[in-house]
Amino acid sequence: MQVKLTGFGILSSFLIMLVPVYAEVSEFSIEKNFYTIDEEIVFVGTENEGSKFVSVLMTDPNGKEGMLVRTISNSDGIFETTPKNADNFFSIIGVYQFTAFTIQKDNGKIISLEFNGDKVLEPTKYVLQLNSIQNRIVEIEKTITFTASIIDSSIIDVVYSLENTTRGLENTITGATIDPNTGKFVWTPSKSFGNMVDVIYNFDIIVSVGDKEDRENISITVRKAYDEPVIELKVEPVIELTKSTVASFVDQTKDPQSYVNRYNNEPTYKKWFDENYSQYSSIYEAVGLEESQFGMCGDGTKLINGVCTIIQKIIEKPWWQFW
Repeated sequence: MQVKLTGFGILSSFLIMLVPVYAEVSEFSIEKNFYTIDEEIVFVGTENEGSKFVSVLMTDPNGKEGMLVRTISNSDGIFETTPKNADNFFSIIGVYQFTAFTIQKDNGKIISLEFNGDKVLEPTKYVLQLNSIQNRIVEIEKTITFTASIIDSSIIDVVYSLENTTRGLENTITGATIDPNTGKFVWTPSKSFGNMVDVIYNFDIIVSVGDKEDRENISITVRKAYDEPVIELKVEPVIELTKSTVASFVDQTKDPQSYVNRYNNEPTYKKWFDENYSQYSSIYEAVGLEESQFGMCGDGTKLINGVCTIIQKIIEKPWWQFW
């Protein structure tokens, strides 16, 4: 009896040494890129032993754990779970964690899936970024078009949109469109966008996926459409009034020569005129007469300082009177 027990104990120890403690899951994922809430979800993967039971454990966004499904791998270690309705266990929006293992959960393979209310997919591991967009120049009533795109073309469900970056109505780009799916931009500035100078319109092109977005600010310059009107200033002709040279004291009804005579014959009158009308060169100018020259004062007179002055006349006697 003791010998049998000893023999069984040796055999048991030998069997424990030959059987591995667990088989490791090396690969684990969902069968498609994403599932809608109305579809049946399938998990696939590989373990390194073959023909082993594989369990899939789910942890929801609140941290609650539950066994989702069990399956068995084929002889090559490849496994595939039976389809499960996604709406049966995806009810909370957020990130779920799934662990595939054979014996020990702690040694299993873990993946995360994100549920957004409509779809189940792996959390985004990409960088959403627009390709650079060049500024443009356009004339009024001419169509400008280009297509916005992202660097990583493998990203799906992207949405394109426009947003003005100027405040108020001034320099706001209206009438422009961008296809939300293809990113094709089209704008034909009407005459209302024309000006007498070049006008720059700034706006953002935005691409978004879920709560992620990227934007590129660009400007479109609308060339001047009109020339500034030339305003001709009407210059009124300047009429120069001929300033009368006649002094204010002159009575136009009187003979101007009478003033000359008074000037020549009345010392007080002459003094009054010289003191008060020094702007005139002579009494003649003041009364509007041409100044007399020598010989015009009459026989026996001479014009001295503007005054006809009597000069002494030498009378020569005939020769016969000297005797």
